[in-house]
Amino acid sequence: MNTLRTNDSVSVAELAAEHGVSEMTIRRDLDELAQQGVVRRVRGGALSLLLRGEEPPFGVR
Repeated sequence: MNTLRTNDSVSVAELAAEHGVSEMTIRRDLDELAQQGVVRRVRGGALSLLLRGEEPPFGVR
């Protein structure tokens, strides 16, 4: 989530390497965040729908 606060977009591979988890885990997590309206899924990653520095919704924290 911190990566999304500082960047407008993130890639699945980048997040998987950064957090030491599988790309499938990242995809599932990004899908969940997309359902909550925090990100928009794009091929290979996601785009943040939050303004830079904006706090995510309470349920996402």
